[in-house]
Amino acid sequence: MTHKPKLEELDLVRAFAISAVLLIHGTADATVDVADGSRSLAVYIAINRLSMFAVPVFILLSGLVLFYAYADGWRAGRTLSFYRKRLQYVIVPYLIWSFFYYLYYPAILPYIDVRVDPAEFLRLIRWGDTSYHLYFIIIIAQFYVLFPLLVSAAAKWSGFARRLWLFGIAVQLIAYVSEFAFGDLPHRASLCVTYFGLFCIGGSIGMHYEQFVAWVDRNIWWVTALATATGFTFVLIAQLSRYDVEYHRIVYDLLFNVYPVLVAASLIWISKRWLRTRSKWALRLSAMGAASFGIYFIHPALLALWKSQIGVAPTGFGYHVATLGGIALIFVVPWTIVAALKKVKGSWVLFGR
Repeated sequence: MTHKPKLEELDLVRAFAISAVLLIHGTADATVDVADGSRSLAVYIAINRLSMFAVPVFILLSGLVLFYAYADGWRAGRTLSFYRKRLQYVIVPYLIWSFFYYLYYPAILPYIDVRVDPAEFLRLIRWGDTSYHLYFIIIIAQFYVLFPLLVSAAAKWSGFARRLWLFGIAVQLIAYVSEFAFGDLPHRASLCVTYFGLFCIGGSIGMHYEQFVAWVDRNIWWVTALATATGFTFVLIAQLSRYDVEYHRIVYDLLFNVYPVLVAASLIWISKRWLRTRSKWALRLSAMGAASFGIYFIHPALLALWKSQIGVAPTGFGYHVATLGGIALIFVVPWTIVAALKKVKGSWVLFGR
């Protein structure tokens, strides 16, 4: 494997993506609780839907980083080492946090008994069901399993390497068409085929990163404009759905895949230039991005605790204060915890590496 310089700008992109995750979760209840027709609801829906690039961008970045790091000089003999690192730094933290949430949610809800049922726990961790955010690890784990096959094919056949992005889109389209023919796939949101195009697009970018950056440099204005237009189309569809205006699922799926690709391209461009200024804010947000895996694991626990203690009816100013307070909490506290514990030896068992 050829050792390449770290792409520093990607930590800043991760910071934007994890911020979007926090905004989605922080505003989720408000998009349901606040009365229809209010300006507040419109704002909450806009924030929530504009942030929907978060998980797809993380999946795209995973493909980008893996192919960037491993594609040059990949050997099949590195497969076991690759799997060992992913088990150690991703699956071990996942299992620990899964067990934590398995006990935590009943503990903060007085009407649910805390109990340990090994069979139930094993059933839940198959799909990340001990907490609503853990499905992401299930998706990434599937890509880790497949990655040695994909990168080996790319290393052996240059034509496959050049068309990796097209292969990914084809796999995703086949899954999409099969759903129309045979019915919805069980656990669709947790299956890698739902995001296969995004992962492979990221992989193609990773194998041709400098060429991609040069292309974005030449096309940044229309890429960013289209990303903005796509995001606000998401918002418009969400607003109209409150008035029973429905669109075919293909419209939503197309937006769900195109939007994060455009956002990722725009954010990479923005991040590279912002970091060159050595701005304190850029460096701080870059540190947030480096801590994003830990922030991802921790923040639902704090948000659930906040909501269990701050119960406000969604009818007045106090509700908005409580919502914004919860968002502020999950932006500040998880990052602080991860930054402190990262200095402790063995913290990888909680936050990976």
